[in-house]
Amino acid sequence: MKKILWFRHDLRLEDNHAFNKACKNGEVLPIYIFDKKYWELETSSSFHLKFIQDSLDELNQVFKEKFNSQLYIFYGDTLEIFKELISKNKFKNIYSNQIFRNHYTLNLDKECAILFKKKNIIWSQEQQFGIQLENRKRNFWSTHWNNYIELKPLKFEINCKFINIDTPSIDKIKTREIDGSNIQKGGRREALSLLKSFLKQRSENYQKEMSSPVTGQVSCSRLSPHITYGTISLKEINFAIKNTKKENLSLNKIKSLRSFRSRLAWHCHFIQKIYDEPEIEWQNMNRAYDGIRENSFNEEFHQAWKIGCTGYPFVDACMRYLKANGWINFRMRAMLVSFASYHLWLDWKKTSKHMAQLFTDYEPGIHYSQFQMQSGTTGINTIRIYNPIKQSIDQDPNGLFIKKWVPELQKVPHKLVHEPWKLTYLEQKDLDLEIGKHYPSPIVDNHSSSKIARDKIWKIKKTDEAKFNAQKILQKHASAKGRR
Repeated sequence: MKKILWFRHDLRLEDNHAFNKACKNGEVLPIYIFDKKYWELETSSSFHLKFIQDSLDELNQVFKEKFNSQLYIFYGDTLEIFKELISKNKFKNIYSNQIFRNHYTLNLDKECAILFKKKNIIWSQEQQFGIQLENRKRNFWSTHWNNYIELKPLKFEINCKFINIDTPSIDKIKTREIDGSNIQKGGRREALSLLKSFLKQRSENYQKEMSSPVTGQVSCSRLSPHITYGTISLKEINFAIKNTKKENLSLNKIKSLRSFRSRLAWHCHFIQKIYDEPEIEWQNMNRAYDGIRENSFNEEFHQAWKIGCTGYPFVDACMRYLKANGWINFRMRAMLVSFASYHLWLDWKKTSKHMAQLFTDYEPGIHYSQFQMQSGTTGINTIRIYNPIKQSIDQDPNGLFIKKWVPELQKVPHKLVHEPWKLTYLEQKDLDLEIGKHYPSPIVDNHSSSKIARDKIWKIKKTDEAKFNAQKILQKHASAKGRR
């Protein structure tokens, strides 16, 4: 029996249910497809492409060394690629792990299912997240997730023959090119190395240091892109945490690891949301907020925010850091989105596309839920308007992060680097710096812009429509009280 093993966002052999099921017997063709239209989407970029290519190179090397075979990589129209493979090789089964991404992949999967059924091919999709796919029961979500995550990770097993075909020629994959100098390296070896160093050393002050971009770069696990593209599984991470010897750990580290594990659950919680309601990618979760920003979009503000030239040093430093690294810690992501949504009053449906390109770990379920939460359009979350000056002083008190990423302000004393517009004319002259020329003046007033935004959001939040919609959202997405 001939089968296709379709790798997607599961670029590993270990704890890969689709791999194990496909390789029980018969002849197997392992493939990966770069879907041409997907890579042309507004949300795709070279940051994602580089990470995936790193991971595929390593996975292909494993196939060569362990199985004397290879992973066949295609680029083009997914349906046409499958049609050609099926017509030439008479495949009867296709195995893959389920993915829950965006509207495009949802439609693509529906089209694939139609094609496979037409060709009398059985498509087996395996679960790789602890979410409820059928008979959704909010009261038991936490129990369901814990039962899943506590399962022992699978070792890979093969009892099949890998099929060899002519290696397809790959044109240069066209996507949005971004010049990042320090993007994380993909591949399973890197994932395992990061997990090991996090559990052994870097997690000691995780809870305390995760909020600052200065300390978060080291103290955060940095596993997020590896989870996104599946070079390591959530069960493997949980298993490693469980097997960390607690008697050798400080109380501080035990709390940090507990906090980190809870984020594995939140990952699946947000995957569940986009599975239950794919529309959160393109429409307000609470429809009472429709039209609130869409008709007043300021493109000049948008461009200033995108390139890190808003006149708010910490905001600009964070955006420039993100553009160079393809990653920044969670609190700073929230601040960047909050600043765009409230201070600049920009529609999240546009700003989310730019950030998706920059996040190497772009995970749509998390991405769009967080954008809506930080933009106030869920109607169920606390309205969080980050004060960029307070965040600057709290997270970068000496201005070292600012001065590294906004070199225009290197000579400014650290007490004034958070608000350089307060420099007097003589101070600017002495520093050979002119605010408004060498570095922009603030494009909006911090106090008045945040107050206007807060008033607008609260005005809607208090309406009967917003309250009614909020109750429906809670019933659909929130876990029952006392459970996650």
